[in-house]
Amino acid sequence: MSKKYIIDSDENSDYMYNVIKSIIEEAGPRPPCSEGERKGSEWAQKELRKFCDKVEWEDFYCRPRSFLGFIKYIFLVVATSVFIFIFSDSDPITKIVLSVISLGPGLFGVLIFYKSFLCYEEFLWPLFKKRKSQNIIGTFSPTNEVKKRIIFCGHIDSTIYNHFQYLQHGYLYALVMGVFPIFFYPILYSFQLINGFIGQEFVVFGIIFNILVIGLPGFLAIIMLVIGPKTGAVLNIFGQMSKRGFIAILGMVIYSYIIDFMYIFLVTRFTLVDAAILELLNLLPCVPGLILFQSRKASPGALDNLTAVAICHCIAKILHDWKVQKHADFPKNTEIKILICGCEEAGLKGSQAFAERHAEEYNKIETLGVNFETIANSKEVKIYTREDTIRQELDKEIAYDLAACAEKLNLNYKITTMPFISGAIDSAGLMRGGIRASSLEGFHYEDYCWNYHSTRDNLDMVNKKRRPNEDCGTRWNNRNVRGAMENALKISLEYIKLINNR
Repeated sequence: MSKKYIIDSDENSDYMYNVIKSIIEEAGPRPPCSEGERKGSEWAQKELRKFCDKVEWEDFYCRPRSFLGFIKYIFLVVATSVFIFIFSDSDPITKIVLSVISLGPGLFGVLIFYKSFLCYEEFLWPLFKKRKSQNIIGTFSPTNEVKKRIIFCGHIDSTIYNHFQYLQHGYLYALVMGVFPIFFYPILYSFQLINGFIGQEFVVFGIIFNILVIGLPGFLAIIMLVIGPKTGAVLNIFGQMSKRGFIAILGMVIYSYIIDFMYIFLVTRFTLVDAAILELLNLLPCVPGLILFQSRKASPGALDNLTAVAICHCIAKILHDWKVQKHADFPKNTEIKILICGCEEAGLKGSQAFAERHAEEYNKIETLGVNFETIANSKEVKIYTREDTIRQELDKEIAYDLAACAEKLNLNYKITTMPFISGAIDSAGLMRGGIRASSLEGFHYEDYCWNYHSTRDNLDMVNKKRRPNEDCGTRWNNRNVRGAMENALKISLEYIKLINNR
């Protein structure tokens, strides 16, 4: 009988910590398609060669700046539509003509947002340069004939969003205030069009829209500064409010009400045009951040997503140990792939490119994908059946099998969907490319605005010493990240045994 192999050993835990440390030190920040991302991939390729039977490097091309770079173009078309619309407050014919003309760029702004963010498409592709990135694929061949295949994946690139970097919790206020007018203005123009056809100003329309515009900043402030901290609403993101976030939210709200009441004092008509101007004025503090939302720099990305890269490498290390030891748990008929993706932060481009290239070949046998994303919560692992941002269904059979593994190991888990507008993950990229997949995620959403996509996501976020699972930390900067990685590692190895023995 094979000697029992301890998966969550000091050796393996230290190894995962050192993977994160080595990549940060040798590659630095890793924006999509950058030299840093390439250096990180080179490190991963070299390290996986120590363990895998075969390691491959696959280039692919995408337009990384098209993802979120579209935001400034939305502002341009929205501002254009508002400029046209402000002259519509005249006779019925003018109302009809200018409302229709305004609707053009207004609806185009909605289309840009829908295609670029809610579908993760390179919709404005002619405006952005095509660049090269890469995926690294390590392979373990089973002892017998290949009848099944499991792909473990995580992305190596990282990014900075300037709103997170500088506003922290104020990011969510700026996000809502920035997204709201994209949908608000076309609706407003449509009601002005109705006024034109009626042949008079329907006063109630103007009053309702002005109240909506004036009330939104205060409503958001109450949710974020009062209700959220007291009730844990909005995923408890506002449970521990940063001082910077509090000042940013309060400052933007005060600005809005100074501007709103000055405008009301000077203009008392409350027409639809007034509502359009007020909304544009309320948006102004968010404009610099929206235009510069996507930084050309990147974070060290310790949690997002070197935790995943470390787990993938440790799976490779353990499989190599099992193979050398002729351990009974080494897969007999299941091929294992270790996939280190590029360009997740550019809209899942690496995982989707990999799946599109290999799906037809791989799906001749049962092929299953397990993605890791920001593994930092030792108290509970989330297992996803759907990604709500781009409305991508994930594989429920894989999710429930992962849950069965977690249950067998007496680990806390939750089968759920990834929250809307929290961004998409590589399991969605694999699914879109034609390979079945689910994700393990271990993120404290109350930490979301503290370190996510900022320079604060650095090696200090990973505890140097091992701690028991129940010691999951109390704040964003003292989480038991090593414990979370060990849990995901154990689930993954248990999953290999489950699939191989089925």
